[in-house]
Amino acid sequence: MHAKLAVLSTVVSLAGSAYAWGAEGHQAVGFVADSLIKPETKAVRDFLLPSGWNFTRSSTWADEIKSNPTYKWSSNLHFIDSHDVTPLDANATHPVECTVDLARDGDNGVNVVDAIGNYTLRAADAAKYNWESRSEAVKFLSHFVGDITQPLHACGKLLGGNQFFTTWEGNQTYVFNGRVSRFQLHVLWDVYIPQKDVTENFGGSWAAYQQFLLDNIERGEWAKEKDTWLQCNPTTSPSGNPDQCPLDWATDSNEFNCGAVWDKALLAGTGTSTANDLAGEYYQKTYQIVRKQIAKGGYRLAKFMDIILAGQPASNSTTTPVATTTQPATGTSIATTTPPTQVTSCSTTSTIFVTVDPTETATPSYPKPTTLPTPIISAASPLNAVSSILFAVVAAAGVAIL
Repeated sequence: MHAKLAVLSTVVSLAGSAYAWGAEGHQAVGFVADSLIKPETKAVRDFLLPSGWNFTRSSTWADEIKSNPTYKWSSNLHFIDSHDVTPLDANATHPVECTVDLARDGDNGVNVVDAIGNYTLRAADAAKYNWESRSEAVKFLSHFVGDITQPLHACGKLLGGNQFFTTWEGNQTYVFNGRVSRFQLHVLWDVYIPQKDVTENFGGSWAAYQQFLLDNIERGEWAKEKDTWLQCNPTTSPSGNPDQCPLDWATDSNEFNCGAVWDKALLAGTGTSTANDLAGEYYQKTYQIVRKQIAKGGYRLAKFMDIILAGQPASNSTTTPVATTTQPATGTSIATTTPPTQVTSCSTTSTIFVTVDPTETATPSYPKPTTLPTPIISAASPLNAVSSILFAVVAAAGVAIL
C-alpha cells in the first residue's frame, strides 16, 4: 500500500480518477446490466433506486458524491492497490509478477473488493436493512462492479498510473473543469482510450458503443466465453470466503498490469514518464481490452443483481425492514474520538473519517471504525451469506466452479 500521509484535506482529484472508465464507460456498464437483468430484478431495481433511475444512471453516482463531505470516506473504496512487478520494474532478480493479495493489499478492508462484499450483504438483506441502506448499497454496487474491471483500479504502481506521465495525440496536457493537467496513464485508460474508440469506430456515438457491447455478449464474439467472466474459486465451500468472487474479478483485471498496461517498449522513458505518443501503437494494443473489460462489468452486474435482489419486495407495502443507516443524518459530521485514518489512494490523497457499527464485527462496515477488528470468517458469521450469494451467481449461470 502506498505510504500513509498525515493530511487533513483531499488533494484535487484527477479527471481520470474522478470517473473510472469515465462517466460514459460506467454508463455502458449500467446499460449492459439494464438490458440483461430479469424483469423481476428490474422491478426491485426500480423500487430501490430514485424515481426514473436505472443502473445506467446509478452507475456514476459513487463518483459524483465523492466531493460531498458526507461521503468523503468512500473515495478509497474504488480500487485496490496491488504490489506488482510490472514489465517496467522487472529485472533478472525480480521477474514480472502481478497478483492481488487481500491480506497484503487490502488496507484493512478499505478497498473495492471488501466494498463489494459489504454492500452485497446490505443490498441482499431486506429483513435487516431499510430502504435507504439498501438503495445506497445498490448504487455503490452498480459502480464498484464496473470499477473492479479497470486494470489500473487493481494496481498500486505509481498511484495506479496517476503518476506516470505521457503524450496523447501530440498533447502533453489536457483540460478538465478548467484545470490544465498532464496526461497520466490512468486517465488514458479511464477516458481517452475508450473515447478514441467511440470516435473512430462508432461515429462518436456512445449509444452505438453500448449496443455493440451488448450484441457481442448475447450473440457475438463473447457469447461463448461470457460465463467464464463469472467464475470464482471459493477456497473451501460456497460459504468459505465472502470476498473470493470480487477478489477473482480484481485478479482478472490486475493481470493486464503484467502485459499491455505497462508495456516496457511503448512506455520507455524515465520510469515515470515517456515521450512516446500513446495514441498510436499503445492505443491499438489496448482499446479492445478496454471494450471487453467494460462488457465484463455489465454482464457481471446483471447476473449479480439477478441473484442478490431475487425475491426482494418491489414496494413498501411488502416489507418492514429494521432501520439501519450507513450515513449520518444530513447536516451532521462524521467524527471520531481519535485521529481519522489517512490513506494515500490510487486515485486521490484523502482523509477517511469513520464511525463504528457495533453490530457488524466480522468485516469492516462503512463508515468504518477507526480501529478495525480482524475480519472473522466462521460458520457463525452472518457475512457467510455474502459468499453464498456470490457463489449462487456463478451457479445460476451454469458455470463450473473451479
